[in-house]
Amino acid sequence: MKRKIIYKTALAFLLLALFVIVHPAWSQNTDWQPRPIELGTSGGNINDISILYCCGGTLGALVQATNIQYILSNNHVLARTNKGVIGEDIIQPGLIDQYPVCYKDYADAVADLSKLVPISFKRGTINKVDAAIAQIRSGAVDPSGFIIDIGQVSNSIVPPTLNMPVKKTGRTTGLTYGTITAVNVTVDVTYNKTCGIGSQKARFIGQIMIGPAGFSASGDSGSLIVEDCSPYPRAAGLLFAGSNTVTVANPIDYVLTSLGVSMVGGTGYCTSTTISGETTGSSAMTAQSQLPPQANHRAVKAASRIKERHEKSILSIEGVVGMGIGLSETVPGQVVIEVYIKKSVHEMRHVIPEVLEGVPVKIVETGEIVAY
Repeated sequence: MKRKIIYKTALAFLLLALFVIVHPAWSQNTDWQPRPIELGTSGGNINDISILYCCGGTLGALVQATNIQYILSNNHVLARTNKGVIGEDIIQPGLIDQYPVCYKDYADAVADLSKLVPISFKRGTINKVDAAIAQIRSGAVDPSGFIIDIGQVSNSIVPPTLNMPVKKTGRTTGLTYGTITAVNVTVDVTYNKTCGIGSQKARFIGQIMIGPAGFSASGDSGSLIVEDCSPYPRAAGLLFAGSNTVTVANPIDYVLTSLGVSMVGGTGYCTSTTISGETTGSSAMTAQSQLPPQANHRAVKAASRIKERHEKSILSIEGVVGMGIGLSETVPGQVVIEVYIKKSVHEMRHVIPEVLEGVPVKIVETGEIVAY
């Protein structure tokens, strides 16, 4: 999600007052960094500005292709939601963290927009990723891909699974911890048409959802989501949207494949497991991480097929913003189909079925899902 603030061409003291208000806390995630920068920091396209607002997000991670390194983030952070021109300056910090606010300082450029995956807003079309990359400038970015408060990640990735403990570092909320609460999520995401202005919707499929509330906020778009362990956690997703209660991310394999890149990081990795409700991290240099039981995997696959058969009718209900596969709150380990709504549960319960082909349905009040 991108953070936006009002751009005033008024007196300097008003700009300074606004600058203070939009910063919940001055931190290394929002501050100008000496070069080479670490990632998980404020950044964005130098032209991501409209008549009323300027926008920015998070420079998430370092990726590479044919020995060229790139910053990884979202299309709507690096490429102005499909409007970016290849070669545009990517700056650190982003426009919202400049002084004065929204000042276009070309000396702050650390990379150049190189590739974006277009987002389709046409009715009836689907998307899998909100992603873009920018080729780093010589000496501007730590070549190890170090992320603030996380360190160097692994060059391996991990498939996101239900109940996986995860963490991320983002521009606004810094280092936070959460759990993957749903997979195979289909969701309608609201975007601005230009920075802070207008509204348009795009449908995404195959996404992951993360809780709890507070895992992310506006400005954290582009953050890399990794396993909650150290050292060298593996990437699981790329944060791009959310609401006051949930976070939505692209599975990292979708992102890397769509851009033709791989992660920059260490050759080893750690693993994370959940034992008696506690998260533990362990060092592992082989693929012997604990995987979910095969029965659970089959249940997720079966529920996903049922979800897909009923998606068209459920998503056509006014107030429904998405569906996914999650876990029951009352029966341990039971797979359920989740329906995400922007109205109250009480208001929607009579129009959403309690069961679909034998699989329980859980209604989750998420509110509107937004990429700021």
